[in-house]
Amino acid sequence: MKKVGFFVIGIVIVIVAAFLFVIANKTYYPALPIDHLSAKEVIKKLEESEDKVVEIVIEDNAIWYITRTENQGILKADENIKQLVSSNGWEF
Repeated sequence: MKKVGFFVIGIVIVIVAAFLFVIANKTYYPALPIDHLSAKEVIKKLEESEDKVVEIVIEDNAIWYITRTENQGILKADENIKQLVSSNGWEF
C-alpha cells in the first residue's frame, strides 16, 4: 500500500513540475504574431545585432521587426521605428 502512495505522489510531483516549467517558459517571453519563430529565437537575433531595429522575418508580404527600448518604454520604440522609416526614404 505504501508503494502505491509513493507512486501517486511521485506522479503528481512530476505533473506539477512539468506544468510549472511550461508556465515559466511561456511567461518569460512575450507572445509573437509569428507562428514558426519562437520568442526566444527573436530575442537572440536582437541580442546578436548592433542595430536598434532588427528584421526578424518576411511573411505574407509583411516584414516583421523587433526593436530595443533600453528600459525607456514605448516612446523609445516609436523613435526607433521613425528612424527606420526615414532611413528607407519614407515619411512617417
